[in-house]
Formats: sequence, C-alpha cells, structure tokens
Amino acid sequence: MKPWLRSVWDATKSEWAFFRRERSVLVVLLFVPLAYPLIMSWLYAADQAVERPALVIDADNSALSRRLVLDLEATPELRIVGRPATLDEGLSALRQQRAEVMVYVPEGFAQHVKKGGTAQVRLWVGAANIYTWGIAYPAAAGVVAQLDGELAVKSLLSHGLPPSAAARRAAPVVRAEHLLFHPTGGYGRYLMAGVLLIVLQQVVVISLAFSVGARRELGLYTPGRWPLGYLLGLITAHAPFYAVGILFAVLVVVPAFGWTVVSPLSTVALFTLFVLTLVPVAVAVASVAKDRMGTFQLLMFFSVPLFAASGFTWPADQMPPALRVVTAVFPATPALRAMRVLGTKSGSLTAVAPYLGWLGLQLLGYALVAPLVVRRSWTRLPGWPSWLAMGARGRLAAGDDQSAPALARFDVDIVHMKDQCRHRSHGGVAPGRPELAAGVHPLNCTNTSDATGAASRASTLGFALECHHE
Repeated sequence: MKPWLRSVWDATKSEWAFFRRERSVLVVLLFVPLAYPLIMSWLYAADQAVERPALVIDADNSALSRRLVLDLEATPELRIVGRPATLDEGLSALRQQRAEVMVYVPEGFAQHVKKGGTAQVRLWVGAANIYTWGIAYPAAAGVVAQLDGELAVKSLLSHGLPPSAAARRAAPVVRAEHLLFHPTGGYGRYLMAGVLLIVLQQVVVISLAFSVGARRELGLYTPGRWPLGYLLGLITAHAPFYAVGILFAVLVVVPAFGWTVVSPLSTVALFTLFVLTLVPVAVAVASVAKDRMGTFQLLMFFSVPLFAASGFTWPADQMPPALRVVTAVFPATPALRAMRVLGTKSGSLTAVAPYLGWLGLQLLGYALVAPLVVRRSWTRLPGWPSWLAMGARGRLAAGDDQSAPALARFDVDIVHMKDQCRHRSHGGVAPGRPELAAGVHPLNCTNTSDATGAASRASTLGFALECHHE
C-alpha cells in the first residue's frame, strides 16, 4: 500500500479509537444529524399558522354587523379571543401581543349601508411578525370584501336587475387563481427542506473541525508526513455518520412529518453531492482548527448568514451584487436552490442540472485549494514559534527524506513525555534566537530512555531536548 493511502487508513482507525476516548466528537456526529432534524420538525409540525388571535369591537350591534362578526369567526385563519369594551382597551391588548388583529365596526354601520352610503370597517393588524401579519390581514380583509360584494349585488337586485346581471355588474372582473408547486402555502414544508440540508453542512464541517480541535487540545494531532491523507482518514471515519444522516433525513423525517419531497432518490443524490463538495471545505477548515470551541463558534457564526444569503428565503436579485458574488462560492447556495426545486416542483435531476454543475465546479475548485491550505497550516506546528517550525519543515522541503519519519516520530513522542522539559535551538535552525533556550515548553516523558530516544530523533531536525527529572 502506498504511504499516503496507509496514512488515510491509519488515521481512519485512529479516529474510530478516538471516539471511545473523546465522546464529544461522537456526540456531534450523532446528535446533530439525528436530533436536530427532529427538533426542528416538531417546531414546524403545524406547517401553517392558523387561527390567529383577533379582537372584535362591534359598536353598531346591528344584524349586519353581527353577520360580519360571524363571518370573521368562521374563517380558519382567525380566532376571536376577546371583545374589548373600548378602542383603547383593544389597542392595549395589541401592544401586549394578546392579539394580532382587531376589527372595529363603528356605530351607524348598518344605517350607512341602508342609505346607500359608504360604511367603514377599521382594521388594526400587528406587523411585528411579518408571517402572521400575512395571514391575519388578508383573512380579515377578505371577509370584509366578501360582505361588500354581497351588499353590492343586493343593491343592484333592489333596482330590478336580474341576478346574473347584478353579479356581473358588482364584479365585472373575476380573479382566477392557480397556485403552482406549493398550493398549501405551508411555511414548515417550505422551510424544512432547506433546514435539513443545512444540518448536513453543520455535521460535515463541524465534526471534523471539532475532532481536530480536540486532538490538538489533548496533544494527539499527529499528521506526520501526509497531513492531507491524515485529514482525509479522519473524515473517512465520519463518512458512515454522514450517510446515516442523509438517509434518516430523507427516508424517516420527511415522511414522518409530511414534508414535501417529490423524489426521495433525487434528494438523496443531491445531498450526497453536497456532502462530497463539503469534504474539501471541511478538510481546509479543520487544518487550521486550534481548538474545539473556537472553530465551532466561528462556523455557527457564519451558518445563519450563509443560509439567508443563499437565495432560499430571500430573492437573490434583491441582494447587493457584491454579496451575490461572494455567496456564489459557498456550496449551500446552489444546493439550497436545487432543494427548492426538488422539494416542491420536480423530482427529476435534469430540472436541477445547472445547480448540480455549479456544485461540481465548486467541488473541483475546493479540491484544488484544500491541499494548499493544509500544506500551509502544516508548516506551523501547534504551540511552536512559526520561525522554528519553518526551520524543521524547511529541512523536509530541502529534500532531507530521512527527516520526515523522524519528524513524524518526534510529533508522537513529544506527546508521551511526562516531565517538564526544555528545548532550545541547535545547529543552524534558529541562529540569532537565543531566547528559545530560556523558554520552557511543557512536555511529557515516560522515562529516561524515552526522553533520550526522542531527543536523538529530534536532533535530526535540528533540535536539542534537555529533560530534567525531579
């Protein structure tokens, strides 16, 4: 087996063993893809926000006003929760968010209608929540408009027009509505398709960075001569969890909660390509991860902005052009747009071919960039001065093939030494930097022979170790 393939396999086995030692990595791999979709699905299980709380003030108390109130109660979008005695009392309830809409029927409402005048119905709608406003206001306005149309027809009939002519005169233009792709207008069905995809993004990127951060905190990050193969080995150990997450989301969560997916097979294919595109991104991010929490916080910070800027929840043509260019390089942007098509419009992959090609180009680009990022991060040993690490790596770059295995063994040995040791510059690696000799670096040493062996191997790289046993 080639050395870099061996590094992948060894890292995979090492990561599986690391799961038993550091359970936090396993928690991320299990909790995020399994629990997060369930939690979010339960939050939006109602799919639509119906029966919005409404207040009614009927100051007219006529047969016509009571008919209007009954129509308001009959609409499924509204629920009458109170009848304030005064207008001020109703406005106070709106400010305290005890209701979202208030309908005020003024005194003399029926009399104005009977005299052929114009009667007013006043609506107050809370617009703090734009979604509930978009439900409550059209519902109340629709009830009033329907009553207005019926009164117009009744007035024309009283003037001797036949019913058909009266209906045409009252409504000369008839609206024919055709709701395409998402006829129910359910918020949960629309949103959860994108949420499930973002969950996969969090699993892939955060799990690898979390694992590398944990290893560096424990001193177990030892990529050796093949850091890219090492990171690919770690993510290979995570791959079964990614596959389980994809199948669980598409085959369990989607049908259990009634979310809309036209073709489960096409959705699985999209999710798989999305995860593959994220692999080089995760490798690049993990290569610069210094600890668990720092990387975790950074990734969580960017998750919501990237989701919002992808064009899934807000039209992309309404965003600044520069922002559209920036978000085009993130895999979530084409994946979310493809998911909107597969979730509501078509189950054919040909319908999302442009987005799949977009993801393919990103995969190629990130696959070329990730090794460069890993190589640059490899020239900086964690916890060492950058100029010192560059000296060690410079010997490898100069073609000293024997230094590579020594460096790999030294990276491992430096973790297992138990006493406080001191390292200083030796040879030509750090000329003019005598302060290193005075700097104390905490190392661990199992016994004198281990320290001697580590020191001899380290000297190959131009370092001298002094171990002092108390």
